[in-house]
Amino acid sequence: MPRCPDDALCLEEVEVLAFTCMSEAREATEAPADEERTPLSGMVIVIALGALLGLLVLPRLSPARAGVSADMELAPDFTLPVAANGETGARMQLADLRDKVVILDFWATWCGPCRMQAPILDRVARRHADDVVVLGINVGESPGLAQRYAQQEGLSYPILADVNGEAQELYEANTLPTVVVIDREGKVRSLVHGVMRESAVEKAIRNL
Repeated sequence: MPRCPDDALCLEEVEVLAFTCMSEAREATEAPADEERTPLSGMVIVIALGALLGLLVLPRLSPARAGVSADMELAPDFTLPVAANGETGARMQLADLRDKVVILDFWATWCGPCRMQAPILDRVARRHADDVVVLGINVGESPGLAQRYAQQEGLSYPILADVNGEAQELYEANTLPTVVVIDREGKVRSLVHGVMRESAVEKAIRNL
């Protein structure tokens, strides 16, 4: 079985489980009519269906790319309205955050893995409040929805509304979540498609 990368969570183990469970479920459902079916068979079917649903619905957690392409060495600039944890009606421009380490988290409320990433980045934001800025980039949803979610989850860092996906396109964040680490000179130092482990985030911002 492939080893899970150090900088992101992955689903190889779940895929193997799903394949095994579906095989057992198929055998259970194809059993002869006169053969007594045990409660365990029903449990196997439920587990298999749940695993399959997770694989079909949730975005993959293993990173499609855990690096930076040459044409994205300098972080693309953008300006977006603040949806939560900022002044009402304010807009934030990435270029204004030079001299700070910046972490971008592209996410959406419907994205299950994004719910795993947000509290990780909130802890990082609180620990490094003096020199690290975390920005949650909500993609394709209304500012009001993003604001309610941030309040419900108790997130402390600014949430920006990328309603039309402009910033998402700039950073090729086609998989959610996508986490981008930018150094004090405005260069992209890490780009991970998927849930980035807390230890990996800390490692990425160390000495920047």
